[in-house]
This record gives sequence, structure tokens and C-alpha cells, in this order.
Amino acid sequence: MGTRSGVRTQASGIRVSGLRWWMFGFFVLVMIINYIDRASLSIAMPLISKDLHLDAAITGVILSSFGWTYAVMQLPGGWLVDKLKPRKVVTGSLLGWGVIEGLTGLANGVASLIGMRMLLGVFEGPVQNGANASLTRWLRKSEHARGSTLVDGGGPLGTAFGGLLVTGLIVWLGTWRLAFAGVGLITVLIGVAAWFFMRDNPATHPMITREEADYLAKGEAEEGREPEARGSALRYFRFRSAWLLLIAFFGYDAVVYGLLTWAPSYVSEVQHVSFGITGLWTFVIFGAGFVGELIAGQVADRWIRSGASPNLVLRTLLGLAGLGVAVAIILVNTVSTPAAAILLISLANFFLRWGGLYWSVPARLASSQHVGRLSGAMNFSGNVAGILAPILVGVIVQVSGSFVGVFIMFAIAGLLMAVPSVAIDYSRKL
Repeated sequence: MGTRSGVRTQASGIRVSGLRWWMFGFFVLVMIINYIDRASLSIAMPLISKDLHLDAAITGVILSSFGWTYAVMQLPGGWLVDKLKPRKVVTGSLLGWGVIEGLTGLANGVASLIGMRMLLGVFEGPVQNGANASLTRWLRKSEHARGSTLVDGGGPLGTAFGGLLVTGLIVWLGTWRLAFAGVGLITVLIGVAAWFFMRDNPATHPMITREEADYLAKGEAEEGREPEARGSALRYFRFRSAWLLLIAFFGYDAVVYGLLTWAPSYVSEVQHVSFGITGLWTFVIFGAGFVGELIAGQVADRWIRSGASPNLVLRTLLGLAGLGVAVAIILVNTVSTPAAAILLISLANFFLRWGGLYWSVPARLASSQHVGRLSGAMNFSGNVAGILAPILVGVIVQVSGSFVGVFIMFAIAGLLMAVPSVAIDYSRKL
């Protein structure tokens, strides 16, 4: 029996039409929670800094500490995804980081804050690799750009809603400590849901329709089943495109983490916006990124389906993205009103999140057995930038007393994103 919602009840149970998009909708939810949890400290940092008497330089170190272990986990995390498969890895990660997020409210100094952030990085490390590896089984190749940007779009959307959620919880509960416990509990519940809803092979999912299972199987047959990959995934780094991908993603994540960790403090302390309103402006900045990411994914897939080559599409979109970031962010130094500065940062984030397309690139360059590992290497490179950016921002602000040098640094990172992106060969596997 059918219904307008696309959910059908059959003798064998409930079947959901378009289940692959529900699956990736769930991954969007996972990434939203991922970024709410990692951004929660940044959002609460103006209050935490006052409570614990932290200066800008040590604040930069604390905000960077998440990236220390998150970056290290990318290579083993990619290996775990390839070996254990996404369902187990994503479920375990959610449960682990939910507990750590909740315990962060007990931190009483620099050492305990850094320790909690490092543990959070350990558990969050493999999650996006798991989502990216699932893309190769749950979507056809012609849908990969939309899938990758849909999942990665959970990042800016999570930061946007995190600004509202964490700010609201702090105002409601009267303390940042209980707010961390609330967010951690939500994460644990989603971890439980992940185990029941996720499947690594679409054909084994109890809710998939026969038509959709056949659609995915037919797509796999038309695209050709790859032979078993031999040798180490390290062989990909004999090719220029693999290194260019790592460099471009380094530039991309330098700005991602720079904005993620310092944008709330910039809005609150430099533009003198009240803590409650800071949450709203954080929503605007990162909501713009989510919109940009969805647009980029739709444009890329439709343009490629129209017959355009992957090289033309991805070089154009990723090159323009980096250039747009550089121009918009450097202009922040030329305006004098809070609204103008924050809107330019929002525009920069709109272009920046076109970089969600990078998550579709490992599946284009690597065999399916190595997508998780190449994704992990790419994310490792990006998270080295994620380690450096918050520290450098803190040092620049501490030494100069302003964010002028910070926005110059972000503009250079945007160019570092653009130039390698237009030289990658996206048209064939390495």
C-alpha cells in the first residue's frame, strides 16, 4: 500500500522510497551534531575566558587542541572505516564523543579543557570518512557531488544552529557547564539511532524498496565493478593530483577552522555584540555557508549530467570558491560597521563551503577500497591547518590587538585553496 509520503507498508515491513536520501539526511544530522559539539567551546569561549581568566594566546591553544588528535585520527580513522565499515565506526564515534562533550562542563582549567578537546578529537576523527565512504555505496556516481555537499553541509549548518542552541542553553540554564551536558546527551541518543538506522550495504537495509535496490545495483553495473585494489593506498601519492588535493584542502580548512573557532569571539569582543545576539550572527555566518554548499552540489551534479567534463566543472567551481573567499574576507578590513563586517564574513563563508565538493574527489581519484584512506589523508592535511589556524589567530590578535592580520591570513588561505584546485585532474582514477 502506498502513501503520498513515499513510505509503503508491505508484508515484509516498512519500505521507504528514496531511502538513499534519507540515509544521507541522517548523515547531515550526524554532521550537524558533529559541528555543534566541536563549535560549542568556541561559542561559549567569551564566557569561559572570563571565568578562567584566559588571554587570547592561550585561548588559541585551547581552541586548536581539538585538531591535534582529530588530525592524527584521520589516517587510522580512514583505515578503520575501510576495515570495520561505516556503521560500526560512526556509531562508536557518536557514543564516545557524546560522553566527552557532556564531561567538558566539568573542566576547571586550561589542562582539563585541552584534555577534553583532545578526547573529543579522537572520537570525532573517523566520522566524516565514514560518511564519505558510504557515499560510494548509497549513491550513483552522478549523485556524488550532491551527496558529498549534503553531508559536508551539516558542518556550517551545525555551527549555525550550534550558535543558537548553545547560546540558548547557556541563557536558559544560567551556566555554560550544564549546556555541554545537554548537547552531549543529544549526541549519545543519535549514536544509538545510528546503529539501528545505518547499513553498509544498501541491499541489506530492511527499509529499502526493491526498485531502489535495483536502481543502485544497476548504477554499479553500468559504472563497472572495480577490480580488487592491490597494494598500498600510498601509491596514490606518486601522482600530482593527490598532492594538489591535500594542498587545496589545507587552504580550505585553514579558513574553516579559523572561522569556526574565532568568529563568535570576533563578533562578541571586536564588534561589541551582546552574547545573546552573537548566537544570531553566528547563525547568519554559518547558515550562509550551508546555503553555498547546497548550491555548489546541485550545480556540480547538474552541470556534469549535462555533458560537461568533471575537470571543467570542479576546476571552475573550486577555483571560484577560493577566489571568492579571498576577495570577501580581505574586504572585511575596509569596512567600519559591525553589520558590514559580519555580512562580508558570511559571504566569504558562502563561497568557502563550496569546498564541500572536495569530499566527492577521493571517489573520483581512488578505487572504492581506498576511498576511506584517501579521504583520511585529505582530511589529515586539512586538519593540520585546523591545528595551526586557531593558534596563529590567537597570536596575531594578542600581538597586534586587532584582526586585520587575521583576515589577510585567511585571504592567502583562500588563494591556496583556489590555485591547486584548478590543476587537479578529476577525470580519471590515479
